[in-house]
Amino acid sequence: MFCYHCQEAKKNIACDTAGICGKKADVSSLHDLLTYTLKGLAFYAVKAAESGITDSNIDKFVARALYSMVTNVNFDPAVFVQLIAETVQRREHLKRLLSKSETVFITEEPEEAQWLYEKIDQEAFVKKGETVGVQAGGELSGDDADLHAAREMLIYAAKGLGALLEHIQVLDVFAPEHYVFMYQAVAYTLQKQRSLNELLAMNYKCGEQAILVMALLEQINIEKFGQPSATTVHLDSWDKPGILVSGQDFHDLQDLLEQSAGSGVDIYTHGEMIAAHSYPAFKKYFNLVANYGGAWQDQKTEFGKFQGPVLVTTNSLQQPKKGYTAKAYTSGMVGWPDIAHIEKRRTEDAKDFSEIIQQALQCEPPLPLTAGSVTVGYGRHALIALTDTITQSIKSGDIKRIIVLIGCDGRHKERRYYTDLVKALPADTLILTAGDTKYRFHQLELGEINGVPRLLDAGQTHDFYAVIAFLTHLQNTMQLEHINQLPVSFNIAWYEQQTILMMLAIFALGIKNLRIGPTLPPFFSPGILQKLTDELAVKGIDTPENDVAAMLEGE
Repeated sequence: MFCYHCQEAKKNIACDTAGICGKKADVSSLHDLLTYTLKGLAFYAVKAAESGITDSNIDKFVARALYSMVTNVNFDPAVFVQLIAETVQRREHLKRLLSKSETVFITEEPEEAQWLYEKIDQEAFVKKGETVGVQAGGELSGDDADLHAAREMLIYAAKGLGALLEHIQVLDVFAPEHYVFMYQAVAYTLQKQRSLNELLAMNYKCGEQAILVMALLEQINIEKFGQPSATTVHLDSWDKPGILVSGQDFHDLQDLLEQSAGSGVDIYTHGEMIAAHSYPAFKKYFNLVANYGGAWQDQKTEFGKFQGPVLVTTNSLQQPKKGYTAKAYTSGMVGWPDIAHIEKRRTEDAKDFSEIIQQALQCEPPLPLTAGSVTVGYGRHALIALTDTITQSIKSGDIKRIIVLIGCDGRHKERRYYTDLVKALPADTLILTAGDTKYRFHQLELGEINGVPRLLDAGQTHDFYAVIAFLTHLQNTMQLEHINQLPVSFNIAWYEQQTILMMLAIFALGIKNLRIGPTLPPFFSPGILQKLTDELAVKGIDTPENDVAAMLEGE
């Protein structure tokens, strides 16, 4: 086992016996084999697209398969055995279609596109996975290590794109052009002759593509659930039994709210699902009462205190503790062995949440955990509405700096840095956030600047697009040539593949002085880090006090 695609990699190098996340070595090997086979499928999918051969079922499958390997999504080996078998079957189907084409000539086929299994067998797949993982070619150094790391980063970016596309798919939208790029990115890792500059350029293109996909996801969410607006969310618990919904899948939340209305069960959000409170479609449900708990990493203590059933809809699942195993449910691609899974919806039908609702009625109300309220809902539309006030406040000196503090939370104690950083920021700074890092500071009393709240929460991780779109609008309003000329500093709390896409998008935009924490990604090899430092002044975090001082100076 060698896994280093999340921020909690052991000793910031790699998890080598078991994942800090709870992933076992066998599942890690199955991930490696699934990645290997998906590369082979992507090789033929690129060829097929060039010949005008497309298959939306294959496209949707590949996005789901890539997404299944995003950190903390699925831990069930049986799921990956099936995905591997299906990948090979779909690859062979594409091969057969291409063999009938008179315009495609394949002179050299990579080994990833040739492997066939003798039978669908978990043990055999695990053994094969052990031979094709991250370190399959042995330890690398120098230029080889840089090239290898750049290819790995590209695969992680592709998995992040798969996650975004899967989120779009569950909302019944299919955008073919994004799948074409997804295949190109995965297949690009097979091109061993590419230079480091070329590999990094392709990584940056993934960042550009991520912005486009995030923009599409925002558009779909608005069309289906309405325009988000600034909304107060209660953090108290009530005296009725409840169901706690975590993750990012608004469609699941809507189905659950509809089916539980009038049942006597309250619905609470958790983690990034807190953003749902700001959408008009959810405000009509009186049983959507509050947000319970914080970011994903505290679920082992918070879920038990909730006392009712918990539904995890996208990523950020941990191994359920025995105290609430019987009350844990997963949905979509999320899974853990022997945990109840809600079957996917068929055509226009809603998912069936009757079992979880009936169980909730037998449970005690949630134990008090937090109190008070927070404000969410500063999406792109709401941010742009503040442009004139923010522009004038910058010109008058009332706003000295905008701090983009965005990303995913995690378990490392070093992440207290983000709380301390916000506390150390002077009163003339504005903070833009999205994702669940906000749980480190969103209950702090930060006040306002000329009527604008100092903390503006844009929503979920993919609402990073809203922040970029607003800053671009602000740049144009102030007639500046580049975002770098705005008084803005970026500080990303990275954790998994969607935050990798954030970093790549920032690199693609040429934004300088990005801080990444609480540690730099271990796949930033010496050569990659040197390039990022020289060209974009990328850096790790220091003490909150030192970083505040540097950011206020534009460094």
